[in-house]
Amino acid sequence: MYFAIFVFMIVNKSPKAIRKFKYLKKCFLFFSLLLFCPIVVGQLNFNRNTSYLLFEDAATGEHIFINNDSIALSGPDFSNHFKVNFPKELNLNDFNYNKYQIHNTNYFVDDGCGYVLEFKNNTFKRIDNSFKHRNQFGAIPFQFKNTMYLWGGYGLFTSKNILTYYDFLGGEWLEKKQENIHQVVPRSYSFSLLKDGNLYFFGGKTKSNNEEVNYNENKFNGVWRLDLNDFTIHKFRQYDKSLAFINYSKGNDCQFQIDNKIITISKVITEVDIFKDEVKTYAIKNYKNVKDILYHKTSKSVTYVYAINKNYDAIINQPYLEFRGDLLEETTFYEDTFLMILIKYTLLVLAILTAFFGFKYMYLKKKKNNLQISYAKNTNIFYFKKTPIPLNNLSVLTLVYFIERQSEYLSINELNPILSKDLDTDNYITINKRRERVLKELTLELSTVLKVPKELVFSYRKNKFDKRLKEIKLNFTITIKS
Repeated sequence: MYFAIFVFMIVNKSPKAIRKFKYLKKCFLFFSLLLFCPIVVGQLNFNRNTSYLLFEDAATGEHIFINNDSIALSGPDFSNHFKVNFPKELNLNDFNYNKYQIHNTNYFVDDGCGYVLEFKNNTFKRIDNSFKHRNQFGAIPFQFKNTMYLWGGYGLFTSKNILTYYDFLGGEWLEKKQENIHQVVPRSYSFSLLKDGNLYFFGGKTKSNNEEVNYNENKFNGVWRLDLNDFTIHKFRQYDKSLAFINYSKGNDCQFQIDNKIITISKVITEVDIFKDEVKTYAIKNYKNVKDILYHKTSKSVTYVYAINKNYDAIINQPYLEFRGDLLEETTFYEDTFLMILIKYTLLVLAILTAFFGFKYMYLKKKKNNLQISYAKNTNIFYFKKTPIPLNNLSVLTLVYFIERQSEYLSINELNPILSKDLDTDNYITINKRRERVLKELTLELSTVLKVPKELVFSYRKNKFDKRLKEIKLNFTITIKS
């Protein structure tokens, strides 16, 4: 009877019944969500055929998940439920790609550009005066100086290399002029990174005459830098064509940025550092077929959607380091150009030569130290490693003369006055014979004591001004003891 009265009041538009009906409707939606989207230890399952929107609340840093109705879920285990208002004429899925956070406010842009939604106080509101462009699917969404941009994309049967930005005052999308843009192949679903007022991007998809072009054509495999201060585009470097992850892209929904690295998710996790020339591939711990992922910079965690069976997907939040598995492979990112190869081999040769001459220097230095002899001035005796060297008087006189002229060449005739003091003759031939004999004996004695070849004891050369004159130099050091 009460049910009949309630139906009668609804039919007759009773205010009390209508309020009660709205309340029951909210309860029905809430319990339906709990019934059809069971939560399992921090994991939320939902029907794959329904639309959803996943984003990070700009004000709180928490993930928010909206599934096919006006009820949103947040919190580590998605236990926090609250009502949101989303325009009924729009589709949640169309706003899952281009997401922005400006002044603690979330903004969402239609996948192909056009519509702009603002999320504030749990309410979505259209703020644009635009229309559904359908012209920049798979564009690179980024923000710079509180302005929302889209670079590239695909639409109206052509790939794009345009840069558009949203004018908050006029509520319209405008095109920004870029310099040297003709050098860049139009593309969509590129890999991208924002750093120090520059947008870096590479790879992606492009179409020519409605046919998809290979990612790794020579003109396509470069890293480009868009300077956001003067909007000029520059070629950065050429990446390695053989890198597997570049040919497998799920688009903007499965890549994000951590510090200066691009993280892309496929069957594995690939971390790309274009500044350190590093590519590291990791397994996905407890492998899941990831379809959408969101990185939280503050908590260093990820919220991601993955397939659990043919009918249901699931969403879960966990620390990034728990999501990332073991390191599988590590390689370089850039290819070796002819110039780089030349530089590498030049550096290798220089390293080898430096090592060789360094070793030679140390060897000769050590050898020279081993050849060092000392002279006791008070006893007029020469020593090698504290052992007296048995030299005759003329050999001693000759070595003493070399002490004052160490490490330099001297004329061999300078030894004649020293070696002829006890001779009664000034005969040049006699003196020369004595000098030759003394040097020969001294060479033999030092070679035996020092255990080096005889030719290493003295060095000889011709005088550079008079080739007839001969010069001599001692090849080791003599230290003087007090």
